[in-house]
Amino acid sequence: MVFLLAVGASFANAVATICQRLGVEDAPAGNGPSVSMIRHMVQRRVWIFGFFVMILGFVAQASALHKGTLNLVQPILVSELVMIVLILRFWFSAPMTSRDAFAAVLTSVGLAVFLLAASPTDGPTPPSGKEWFGVVVVVAIVVAVFVAMGRRGPPWWRALFLGAGASTGFALTAALTKSVSNALVVGWGTLFSSWQLYGLAVVGLSSFLLMQSALQVGPFTASQSTLILVNPFVSMGIGFILYDEKIRGGGYVVLEVVSLIVMVIGALGLSNSALVANVNDEASTEHMLAGRGRYAKWRAQQAK
Repeated sequence: MVFLLAVGASFANAVATICQRLGVEDAPAGNGPSVSMIRHMVQRRVWIFGFFVMILGFVAQASALHKGTLNLVQPILVSELVMIVLILRFWFSAPMTSRDAFAAVLTSVGLAVFLLAASPTDGPTPPSGKEWFGVVVVVAIVVAVFVAMGRRGPPWWRALFLGAGASTGFALTAALTKSVSNALVVGWGTLFSSWQLYGLAVVGLSSFLLMQSALQVGPFTASQSTLILVNPFVSMGIGFILYDEKIRGGGYVVLEVVSLIVMVIGALGLSNSALVANVNDEASTEHMLAGRGRYAKWRAQQAK
């Protein structure tokens, strides 16, 4: 069940990412979050659609995190890249090269082998306040550094580091989500008296705005690579520290490392493929809700 929920979250995130990328393409130019950018986003139907799909993905992810570990759920979200490629191929009728297919296979196989070899398990005790404080401070510093590095430079550089900042923030969001879901099971009183609930709102919203900025300021390929790849590794680190999560050691370590390398190579190949880059080249009037690909064909048939 945890696996299916995480895969469902990946698919929802893939749909949301494409919709939101198309929704900010002709947003006012800028280096980061702004009132004008937010105003532009909420006026685009494709962006609104992506936002609601993203909420569905968050619900699926939260359910998976409640039942599973960060070390299991967050790496599965890397499959979002594979989902994006499949959506572009079958929805937008974009051509898939043998290189794209090979990269998708590498990503999937690397991820599957890692999960089988690692067999992540949860820790016996919940995190202490001191552990939470340390993790929040370190994550805040790392995100601040990434954002500072993303304020200047060429578009690909800014998209890369703003995406890394958003991804790091989403890793902390996942840890907070796991804590909030555990509090919800105890009762509503426990939930609303938990600081993690309010921390989740702040960190989640901040990371979301950073993601929108990363999508706006530079190539989709640059932002997507860090948005996808930074999160699982930061999440695994947080899982080790906060929740005392474990993965199998001994002879499995080599297989785990190799599988992660294979997964990263495949994911980077997908992130930099021409197929994914096409998302960045679309005209602002040519998004899925305005009529393209299979949706356009369906709309044309309905109009007859």
